[in-house]
Amino acid sequence: MTHRKLLTSMTAAAGVAAIAGNALAGDIYPGYGIQYAAKLIFDKKDTKKGAAAASLHSGQTFNTPNDDGNATMIPQTKSMAWCDPAVTPAGYENSGCYGWGMHANWYLIDLSKLKGQGLNAVWVTVSVERYAGSDPKNNDLIPALTVYRGNQTLGPHMHWFPSELQSKPEFWGWLLQPNPFVKGDQFSYNSAYATPSQNFASVTGKFKLKGGTQDYLTVAVGGDAKDPNTKHSVNYQLTVDVKQKQPAQ
Repeated sequence: MTHRKLLTSMTAAAGVAAIAGNALAGDIYPGYGIQYAAKLIFDKKDTKKGAAAASLHSGQTFNTPNDDGNATMIPQTKSMAWCDPAVTPAGYENSGCYGWGMHANWYLIDLSKLKGQGLNAVWVTVSVERYAGSDPKNNDLIPALTVYRGNQTLGPHMHWFPSELQSKPEFWGWLLQPNPFVKGDQFSYNSAYATPSQNFASVTGKFKLKGGTQDYLTVAVGGDAKDPNTKHSVNYQLTVDVKQKQPAQ
Protein backbone atom coordinates (compact mmCIF):
# COMPACT_ATOMS: atom_id res chain seq x y z
CA MET A 1 0.00 0.00 0.00
CA THR A 2 1.04 3.60 -0.39
CA HIS A 3 2.10 5.27 2.83
CA ARG A 4 0.80 8.79 3.16
CA LYS A 5 1.08 11.63 5.63
CA LEU A 6 2.51 10.91 9.03
CA LEU A 7 0.37 10.53 12.13
CA THR A 8 2.16 11.82 15.21
CA SER A 9 2.06 9.29 18.06
CA MET A 10 3.52 8.73 21.50
CA THR A 11 4.91 5.98 23.68
CA ALA A 12 3.26 4.96 26.92
CA ALA A 13 5.83 6.91 28.90
CA ALA A 14 4.67 10.20 27.43
CA GLY A 15 1.69 12.31 28.28
CA VAL A 16 -0.99 13.59 25.98
CA ALA A 17 -1.67 14.40 22.37
CA ALA A 18 -0.09 15.68 19.18
CA ILE A 19 -1.58 16.23 15.74
CA ALA A 20 -0.41 15.68 12.17
CA GLY A 21 -2.22 14.87 8.94
CA ASN A 22 -5.91 14.13 9.36
CA ALA A 23 -5.87 12.08 12.56
CA LEU A 24 -5.18 12.67 16.22
CA ALA A 25 -2.93 10.52 18.36
CA GLY A 26 -4.69 10.58 21.68
CA ASP A 27 -3.79 10.44 25.34
CA ILE A 28 -1.19 7.84 26.31
CA TYR A 29 -0.81 7.48 30.06
CA PRO A 30 2.22 6.14 31.95
CA GLY A 31 1.70 2.49 32.85
CA TYR A 32 -1.60 2.48 30.99
CA GLY A 33 -3.12 -1.01 30.61
CA ILE A 34 -0.56 -3.20 28.89
CA GLN A 35 1.52 -0.10 28.23
CA TYR A 36 0.43 0.66 24.71
CA ALA A 37 3.16 2.26 22.64
CA ALA A 38 0.56 4.64 21.18
CA LYS A 39 -3.17 5.24 20.99
CA LEU A 40 -4.43 6.20 17.52
CA ILE A 41 -7.81 7.98 17.46
CA PHE A 42 -9.84 8.11 14.24
CA ASP A 43 -12.57 10.58 13.32
CA LYS A 44 -15.13 10.28 10.52
CA LYS A 45 -13.10 12.61 8.31
CA ASP A 46 -10.23 10.11 8.50
CA THR A 47 -12.44 7.39 6.98
CA LYS A 48 -13.27 9.23 3.76
CA LYS A 49 -11.68 8.35 0.43
CA GLY A 50 -8.30 10.00 0.06
CA ALA A 51 -7.81 10.73 3.76
CA ALA A 52 -4.38 9.98 5.16
CA ALA A 53 -3.53 6.71 6.86
CA ALA A 54 -1.79 6.70 10.25
CA SER A 55 1.87 5.71 10.05
CA LEU A 56 4.78 5.59 12.51
CA HIS A 57 8.13 3.84 12.78
CA SER A 58 10.81 2.80 15.25
CA GLY A 59 13.11 5.63 16.27
CA GLN A 60 10.59 8.33 15.42
CA THR A 61 10.65 11.05 18.06
CA PHE A 62 8.07 13.60 19.12
CA ASN A 63 7.93 16.52 21.48
CA THR A 64 4.68 16.15 23.37
CA PRO A 65 2.92 18.33 25.94
CA ASN A 66 4.13 17.96 29.53
CA ASP A 67 7.24 16.00 28.55
CA ASP A 68 9.62 18.48 30.26
CA GLY A 69 11.63 18.74 27.06
CA ASN A 70 12.25 15.01 26.80
CA ALA A 71 11.29 13.76 23.33
CA THR A 72 9.25 10.58 23.11
CA MET A 73 10.47 7.77 20.85
CA ILE A 74 8.58 4.96 19.09
CA PRO A 75 10.28 1.75 20.28
CA GLN A 76 11.72 -1.26 18.50
CA THR A 77 10.14 -4.68 18.80
CA LYS A 78 11.96 -8.03 19.14
CA SER A 79 12.84 -10.41 16.34
CA MET A 80 10.91 -13.23 18.05
CA ALA A 81 8.26 -11.18 19.81
CA TRP A 82 5.42 -12.62 17.71
CA CYS A 83 6.59 -16.20 17.23
CA ASP A 84 9.07 -18.04 19.40
CA PRO A 85 8.79 -21.85 19.65
CA ALA A 86 10.20 -21.66 23.17
CA VAL A 87 7.07 -20.03 24.59
CA THR A 88 4.45 -22.63 23.64
CA PRO A 89 2.75 -23.15 27.03
CA ALA A 90 2.92 -26.54 28.67
CA GLY A 91 -0.19 -28.60 27.99
CA TYR A 92 -0.97 -27.05 24.61
CA GLU A 93 -0.16 -28.29 21.14
CA ASN A 94 3.42 -27.78 20.07
CA SER A 95 2.55 -26.73 16.51
CA GLY A 96 1.32 -23.37 17.69
CA CYS A 97 3.03 -20.01 17.34
CA TYR A 98 3.18 -18.04 20.57
CA GLY A 99 4.75 -14.66 21.13
CA TRP A 100 6.32 -12.85 24.06
CA GLY A 101 3.85 -10.30 25.42
CA MET A 102 6.56 -8.15 27.00
CA HIS A 103 8.70 -8.08 23.83
CA ALA A 104 5.95 -7.20 21.34
CA ASN A 105 4.79 -3.60 20.86
CA TRP A 106 1.10 -3.00 21.53
CA TYR A 107 -1.02 -0.29 19.91
CA LEU A 108 -4.57 0.83 20.63
CA ILE A 109 -6.79 1.89 17.70
CA ASP A 110 -9.65 4.03 18.98
CA LEU A 111 -12.72 3.98 16.71
CA SER A 112 -15.13 4.97 19.48
CA LYS A 113 -16.21 8.25 17.83
CA LEU A 114 -17.40 6.69 14.59
CA LYS A 115 -20.70 5.08 15.65
CA GLY A 116 -21.90 8.42 17.04
CA GLN A 117 -20.90 10.05 13.76
CA GLY A 118 -23.30 7.85 11.80
CA LEU A 119 -21.10 4.92 10.74
CA ASN A 120 -22.10 1.30 11.31
CA ALA A 121 -18.94 -0.38 10.02
CA VAL A 122 -15.52 0.50 8.63
CA TRP A 123 -12.81 -1.32 6.74
CA VAL A 124 -9.57 -1.46 8.71
CA THR A 125 -6.17 -2.26 7.21
CA VAL A 126 -3.25 -2.75 9.58
CA SER A 127 0.21 -3.27 8.08
CA VAL A 128 3.68 -3.83 9.54
CA GLU A 129 6.82 -3.73 7.45
CA ARG A 130 10.55 -3.81 7.85
CA TYR A 131 12.07 -0.39 8.48
CA ALA A 132 15.68 0.61 7.85
CA GLY A 133 16.99 2.29 10.98
CA SER A 134 20.48 3.63 11.61
CA ASP A 135 21.88 0.29 12.86
CA PRO A 136 22.01 -2.32 10.02
CA LYS A 137 22.02 -5.29 12.38
CA ASN A 138 18.49 -4.33 13.52
CA ASN A 139 17.02 -4.02 10.03
CA ASP A 140 16.18 -7.71 9.44
CA LEU A 141 12.66 -7.91 10.87
CA ILE A 142 10.25 -10.54 9.61
CA PRO A 143 7.12 -8.58 10.56
CA ALA A 144 4.01 -10.16 12.00
CA LEU A 145 0.93 -8.84 13.77
CA THR A 146 -2.22 -9.89 15.60
CA VAL A 147 -5.34 -7.73 15.89
CA TYR A 148 -7.87 -8.09 18.71
CA ARG A 149 -11.07 -6.26 19.59
CA GLY A 150 -10.85 -4.47 22.91
CA ASN A 151 -8.82 -2.26 25.22
CA GLN A 152 -6.56 -3.99 27.74
CA THR A 153 -6.70 -1.84 30.87
CA LEU A 154 -6.00 -4.21 33.76
CA GLY A 155 -2.42 -5.27 33.10
CA PRO A 156 -0.90 -8.50 31.78
CA HIS A 157 -2.29 -11.95 32.54
CA MET A 158 0.66 -14.03 31.32
CA HIS A 159 3.96 -13.35 29.57
CA TRP A 160 3.02 -14.96 26.26
CA PHE A 161 0.19 -14.44 23.80
CA PRO A 162 -1.13 -16.71 21.05
CA SER A 163 -0.87 -15.55 17.48
CA GLU A 164 -1.72 -18.32 15.03
CA LEU A 165 -3.66 -20.15 17.76
CA GLN A 166 -5.31 -17.03 19.08
CA SER A 167 -8.61 -18.76 19.92
CA LYS A 168 -6.84 -21.06 22.36
CA PRO A 169 -6.19 -20.42 26.11
CA GLU A 170 -6.27 -17.13 27.97
CA PHE A 171 -3.40 -14.85 27.04
CA TRP A 172 -1.45 -11.75 28.01
CA GLY A 173 -4.14 -9.27 26.95
CA TRP A 174 -6.88 -11.18 28.73
CA LEU A 175 -9.60 -8.53 28.27
CA LEU A 176 -9.23 -8.70 24.48
CA GLN A 177 -11.35 -10.65 22.01
CA PRO A 178 -9.71 -12.63 19.18
CA ASN A 179 -10.83 -12.61 15.55
CA PRO A 180 -12.51 -9.18 15.31
CA PHE A 181 -12.66 -9.31 11.51
CA VAL A 182 -15.54 -11.55 10.45
CA LYS A 183 -15.98 -10.68 6.78
CA GLY A 184 -15.54 -13.70 4.53
CA ASP A 185 -12.14 -15.33 4.86
CA GLN A 186 -10.35 -12.33 6.31
CA PHE A 187 -8.00 -13.07 9.20
CA SER A 188 -6.89 -10.95 12.12
CA TYR A 189 -3.28 -12.12 12.15
CA ASN A 190 -0.57 -12.38 9.54
CA SER A 191 3.16 -13.00 9.17
CA ALA A 192 5.65 -12.22 6.41
CA TYR A 193 7.55 -15.44 7.15
CA ALA A 194 6.17 -17.40 4.17
CA THR A 195 6.53 -14.54 1.68
CA PRO A 196 9.47 -14.22 -0.75
CA SER A 197 10.75 -10.90 0.63
CA GLN A 198 9.74 -11.54 4.27
CA ASN A 199 9.37 -7.79 4.85
CA PHE A 200 5.62 -6.97 4.86
CA ALA A 201 2.56 -8.31 6.69
CA SER A 202 -0.96 -6.90 6.56
CA VAL A 203 -4.54 -7.70 7.55
CA THR A 204 -7.74 -6.15 6.23
CA GLY A 205 -11.25 -6.65 7.53
CA LYS A 206 -14.68 -5.14 7.93
CA PHE A 207 -15.12 -4.04 11.54
CA LYS A 208 -18.69 -3.72 12.80
CA LEU A 209 -19.07 -0.74 15.10
CA LYS A 210 -20.93 -1.39 18.35
CA GLY A 211 -20.47 2.00 19.99
CA GLY A 212 -18.32 3.59 22.69
CA THR A 213 -15.85 1.44 24.58
CA GLN A 214 -16.56 -1.61 22.39
CA ASP A 215 -14.98 0.05 19.37
CA TYR A 216 -11.32 -0.41 20.15
CA LEU A 217 -8.77 -2.59 18.38
CA THR A 218 -5.52 -3.73 19.93
CA VAL A 219 -2.57 -4.56 17.68
CA ALA A 220 0.38 -6.69 18.77
CA VAL A 221 3.46 -6.00 16.61
CA GLY A 222 6.41 -8.36 16.67
CA GLY A 223 8.96 -10.32 14.71
CA ASP A 224 8.35 -13.87 13.46
CA ALA A 225 11.34 -15.96 14.44
CA LYS A 226 14.09 -16.06 11.80
CA ASP A 227 16.97 -17.21 13.94
CA PRO A 228 15.69 -18.96 17.11
CA ASN A 229 19.12 -18.60 18.73
CA THR A 230 19.48 -14.83 18.36
CA LYS A 231 16.67 -12.68 19.73
CA HIS A 232 17.41 -9.01 19.12
CA SER A 233 15.78 -5.60 18.68
CA VAL A 234 14.35 -4.82 15.25
CA ASN A 235 12.88 -1.78 13.48
CA TYR A 236 9.42 -1.61 11.92
CA GLN A 237 6.85 0.72 10.41
CA LEU A 238 3.19 0.43 11.40
CA THR A 239 0.42 1.78 9.16
CA VAL A 240 -3.28 1.86 10.04
CA ASP A 241 -5.89 2.85 7.47
CA VAL A 242 -9.62 3.13 8.33
CA LYS A 243 -12.10 3.68 5.50
CA GLN A 244 -15.84 3.52 4.88
CA LYS A 245 -15.39 1.63 1.63
CA GLN A 246 -13.64 -1.67 1.05
CA PRO A 247 -10.07 -1.00 -0.13
CA ALA A 248 -8.91 -2.29 -3.50
CA GLN A 249 -7.21 -5.67 -3.26
